Amino acid sequence: MRRVLAAAVLMAFLPTANAQDKGKADLSTNAEYRARFFYFQNPGFSETGLSSATSAEGRFKLGLNYKANEKISAHVTLLHNTNFGIDNNTDPAAQTGANAPAVSTPTTEGDNLISVNEAYATWMSSDDLNFKVGRMNWTVGDGSIVSANDWEKVPYSFEGLLGSWEQEWGKLQLALFKVRNPTGTSASAVPQHNMYGLNFDLKTMPEWLKAVNAHIFKDNADAIEGAGGGTTVMGPTTNGLDTMRYGFMASFGFNAFDIKANWEKQSGKMKNIAVGGAKTELDYEGDMMQVEAGYTLASFMGSRFFVLYHKDSGDETGADSKLGTYDSYYTDAHGGAGYMDLLGWGNLTDIAVGWTMKPADKTDVGITYHMFSRTEASATSATYTRGTYGATFLPAGAANDKDDLGTEIDLWATHHYDGGLSTTAFIGYFTPGDYFKDPTNGSLDDKAMFVMLEGKATF
Repeated sequence: MRRVLAAAVLMAFLPTANAQDKGKADLSTNAEYRARFFYFQNPGFSETGLSSATSAEGRFKLGLNYKANEKISAHVTLLHNTNFGIDNNTDPAAQTGANAPAVSTPTTEGDNLISVNEAYATWMSSDDLNFKVGRMNWTVGDGSIVSANDWEKVPYSFEGLLGSWEQEWGKLQLALFKVRNPTGTSASAVPQHNMYGLNFDLKTMPEWLKAVNAHIFKDNADAIEGAGGGTTVMGPTTNGLDTMRYGFMASFGFNAFDIKANWEKQSGKMKNIAVGGAKTELDYEGDMMQVEAGYTLASFMGSRFFVLYHKDSGDETGADSKLGTYDSYYTDAHGGAGYMDLLGWGNLTDIAVGWTMKPADKTDVGITYHMFSRTEASATSATYTRGTYGATFLPAGAANDKDDLGTEIDLWATHHYDGGLSTTAFIGYFTPGDYFKDPTNGSLDDKAMFVMLEGKATF
């Protein structure tokens, strides 16, 4: 219910608009509307399966900023998501019998709801120290570990306390977040999933050093009896966790050359509780590294050529008490493994080359070629991690000894108009590799194509 009371929150804020006339308080707004059309051809790599799929969606995002004085302020972000043509039929004949809307609809992301994505207050205790409390988006470094993930319908948001101490030389943050309160029976009277840690960004740097980030997080969750057994903590999980995550990111620039490196390590325990209380405990480890190097040729339409190497860990075997598949946590998932979002991080190796350019002042164009493979490829290893659309269209995967997942070509163009309007066109082409062609996965060998058209306006 907390997310469906957004209208009441909005109404509560409206009267404060008059406070601007009283000389102190201030209310400001910002908004964004975007509409997208999608077309998938052969999304499941099979001639006998779904041949094509189309959809259209829209999202309206409204930000409310309230400043009571120099020390106290608040922010609320409201979202309205819609899949065009669903849950909003006004034809009376379509509202009865078999065509009546299900009792469970609309959902949190349903067409007729406004949800609260952010709702927090900020206290500036001094010029260099502030605290945020409530629900908020948060990005660590370049978003490869924790991000808002705003490309999705509902961005990630975290509830709790975020303290920031900022100096000329850097910024240090303390995060204390309650990720969720799961329901069910556990060893704890009130089962919960918490995340807390430190994040540091270096600010005073030589010219050749562009960015430095280091972080360390503790992730703890109570196991839910009789519901465990999974091998991922991305999103809601019923597994118990006692893990540590730490890593760093750095980017460098040397004239026309640039390079960025990411490294992340996770270690600890994953716990399951069977019905009756029998406990199982796994050693939970994983790591990720990524390096991207680029060369900018400004005289040729602002071109930048780059090569990327990404590798994250997988299980060597599924028959022991260790879980080694890397968990991508709250990464900025879109484009992390190709813009088609069929694959995700977790037992993934990605080698990519690309070219971006600006053929006109307000137009950006890019092309990228990816070669995907499984980091660990054996008949007893973990399979692979599916991405946003892979979770819908692709099989969970069967263990075989093939490592080739396939190749992907992404081509996109964005044009910016006056007044805050932009349009994006994207086409992606995926060729499945030996892993999908293997009979254990249904001999999936059809190529897939993905087309997206987007219009976005900011106010």
